[in-house]
Amino acid sequence: MTTVLNDQMAQLISRARELSTVVGERAEQCEVLRRILPETHKDFLDAGFYKILQPARYGGFDLEFGIQTDLAAEIGRGCASSAWVLSVISCHSWMVGMFPEQAQDDIWGDHPDALISSSFLSLGPTSVKRTNGGYQLKGRWGFSSGADYCQAVMLLVTIPLDSGKGREPALLLVPKSRYEVVDTWHATGLTGTGSNDLIIKEAFVPDHCVLRIKDTTGGPTPGSVINSGPNFKLPLFSVLPFNLVGAAFGAARGALDTIVDGLKEQRSSAQVVLKNQQSVQLRVAQVTALIETAWNALQPIRYKINSDANQGIVPSIETKTKYRLVLGHSAKLCVEAMDQLFPLMGGRGLSVGNPVQRAWRDVHSVAQHVGLIWDIQASTFGSVKLGLPCTDPLQ
Repeated sequence: MTTVLNDQMAQLISRARELSTVVGERAEQCEVLRRILPETHKDFLDAGFYKILQPARYGGFDLEFGIQTDLAAEIGRGCASSAWVLSVISCHSWMVGMFPEQAQDDIWGDHPDALISSSFLSLGPTSVKRTNGGYQLKGRWGFSSGADYCQAVMLLVTIPLDSGKGREPALLLVPKSRYEVVDTWHATGLTGTGSNDLIIKEAFVPDHCVLRIKDTTGGPTPGSVINSGPNFKLPLFSVLPFNLVGAAFGAARGALDTIVDGLKEQRSSAQVVLKNQQSVQLRVAQVTALIETAWNALQPIRYKINSDANQGIVPSIETKTKYRLVLGHSAKLCVEAMDQLFPLMGGRGLSVGNPVQRAWRDVHSVAQHVGLIWDIQASTFGSVKLGLPCTDPLQ
């Protein structure tokens, strides 16, 4: 990576570190609103955070994959919900960069600052029917984080195979004029992400706004014809959890800092100086080790992902599932860290507005995403490692 790009990444991370305090002050209000504040959204726009992975031909920075994780890990110290929305929305520009050129022009041709949300989960019956020049689509989808601030959405569906027999997974790109955002997000964790439902009564999706998952498993994609950077040749779903896990690291580190700062002066009701208690010291040390071990585990695979993409190497299925294994385990370690940390709060940690309590809920919620759930990642990798077929159709 050039010195200029390194400097740009360092400046973005520094700005995120500055903003983490600001979004932290807004975190309780963010939870009440159940989506990130307009001021936070504007801060992210002004900082250029949403452009970090957008193709350069549309004014994006096209930075090294993983920068979204770094930014979320900083912002998450103050507010994991804000970090989640930042990381998820910014990564969608990378994904749209894999679509055919005309789809990218539809989104960014006249509006280079346009943002995209996503939903990978249909709620109830959906209909995707082949028609002349594209597909007719209707249905309801959930968990579309940050949808209120976006101008289009990517939906994961299955479309009929060209042979007419069977179906295959694909992403469909739909403009906001064709769907309704429904305010349904009432959650115990990541409460401020505005991960609302979307309803499509009827929409036509042209062929150029369809990205078949079989074209995103590593190597050239329809979009890499015009976007020559290595990001647009990455195995999409194998590396996708990098867009999710940063918020967990930020929340865990922020909670640890909050507790350590408090323990330096805190006394129990018996006037015992808690920082002098070996059990407290050991717990703080263990939590720190868990978080940093989890973070350090990501760095070699992040390096390999970018190195292989630069060299045009498509990873094996074992390597792909190993990426997901390590990401899932890192999220699991963050959960363990929070479970070790939270008892140090005592009764004060039960307060709804307590930042450590919020972080505990948020870290658990991050780890509940299907891309990070430990049992799923572990069983998929274990099967492949033992010579069995990979059962994940998105890999």
